[in-house]
Parts: sequence; C-alpha cells; structure tokens
Amino acid sequence: MLYIVLTIIISVLLLVIFKAFQKYAVNSLVAIVFNYITAGVTGICFLNSGINLHVIFSAQWIYICVPLGLLFISIFYLIALTAQRISISTASVANKMSVVMPVLFSIIFLGQQLSILKIAGIFLALIAVYLSTYSNKKKEINRGLIWLPILVFIGSGLIDIIINASNEFYVHSQDDSGLFTICTFLTAFIVGGGILIYLVFVRRSMNPGEIIKPKNIAAGIILGVPNYFSIFFIFKSLDAKVFQSAQLFPVLNLSNVALSAFIGWLVFKEKLSPLNITGIALAIISILLISF
Repeated sequence: MLYIVLTIIISVLLLVIFKAFQKYAVNSLVAIVFNYITAGVTGICFLNSGINLHVIFSAQWIYICVPLGLLFISIFYLIALTAQRISISTASVANKMSVVMPVLFSIIFLGQQLSILKIAGIFLALIAVYLSTYSNKKKEINRGLIWLPILVFIGSGLIDIIINASNEFYVHSQDDSGLFTICTFLTAFIVGGGILIYLVFVRRSMNPGEIIKPKNIAAGIILGVPNYFSIFFIFKSLDAKVFQSAQLFPVLNLSNVALSAFIGWLVFKEKLSPLNITGIALAIISILLISF
C-alpha cells in the first residue's frame, strides 16, 4: 500500500510543478526535455547493479521501452495542445478516462476476474472522473481539433497497457524495472532533443537561448526527479499485488483526480463547482468499491 500512496502523491506533485511553470513563465517543452534526462540520471543513481550495456540490449523489454519513451513525450505534448486549443478539463478527462483501456486489457488478456462490486466501482469511476473535471465555462470548439482528445485518450491508455504488460511478462526484478524506466526516459529525451533541434534550426520557431535559459533547465531538473519515481513506484505497486492491475489503475487515476482537485482548491484557490465536489465524492466511493 505504501507504494500506491507514494505513486499518488508524486503524480499530484508533478501537476503542482506544471502549475508553477505558468507562474514562472517556464518554457514547458524545454523543461520537459530536460526532465527526461534528469529522470534517466536519477534512475542510474538508484540502480543496485550499475549499467551493463550487454544486459540492457539483450533484455526482451528493450524493444518495448523505445516506443514507450516515444509515447511519453508525444502524449505530454498532445495533452498540452489539448489544454491550450480546447480546454484543460477536456485534456484531463481524455487523459483520466483512458483508465478503461488497461482495465479491459487486464480482464481480456490477463484473465483477471472482477466482482460485481468492483465492476460497479469502475463504471462509477468514469462518471467520477468526468464530474470532477467538468467545467460549465462555454468555449467555441473547432471540430477539426476533435482528434486531439481522441489521441490523448488512446495514447494515455496505451502507456498504462504497456507498463502493465511489461511488468507482467518482461520486467521481473527491481533492477529490471529500474533499467526499463531509465531506458524509457532516455528514449523520450532523445526524441525531445530532436524536436528542439528541429524547432531551433529547421523551423526557426524557437530562440536557441530558450534551451540554455537557467530557469528552464532548473524546472526540468525539479520535474525530472519525481517523474522517475512516479513510474518506478507504479512498477512497485504492481509487484506488491495489493490490487489486481484492473483495480490498481482506476484507484491511481481517481485518487490523482480527487487529490489534485483538493490541492488546486487549497493551494491555488481554484473554484470547485457542486458537480466537481460530487465527482470527488463519487471517486472516494468508487475507490472503496474497487478496494473491497
């Protein structure tokens, strides 16, 4: 249970850090790229066995962490685009509702059995996520942008499925999970670095000074350390077997939504509507149903 609690706390901490990016006018893309190299280095520092390239390139999971790293940075970027061009609530709902994908994967492909109460809790979870992130602010939406939340939904679900499947079939020890996470983050850094080079030297849409600006680098470092542990503790939570994976991902996502809303209200003075409060209450009920 400790690893589950740590996963939830760190996931919410990441959102708080992202919120601070706005206040200090941090270039999010640059910070995200530096976050991935920081996360990779953090993982190396906490490895028990050190780095063995032969072990890494002969591991079955090496072919999985490459597309996963690509998904990491791509979905980060798509979530940002969705929030900017449609709304933050749309981005949040698309990201969190994707929990249905790893749940279905666990039931169909891993043969996990769920009671009626747990199934009711999962359906209630979807309602809770929607209500807790609902905003009654009307905004004209370009129908041509509908692909953004769809891609966020699919990509976020795929990330959870890949992590779940990797833990089930390929990542069998703490060293495995550490190396897998490191390689995934370093892949994301390479992809992100390529994007920055393209924006600076090909499209010329970014000032080269943005990449070396101290506050952007510092923001990436501050984000990168907890980001590494957010994934590492998901693996530890799956290994602990407190919940089946079909239960774990709804619990993580719902707790994230509820705690994020509370922190937003307490620290950032964000307003919660009656529907948002209802959603948080349903999230708590849903977690209880899934847990028992």
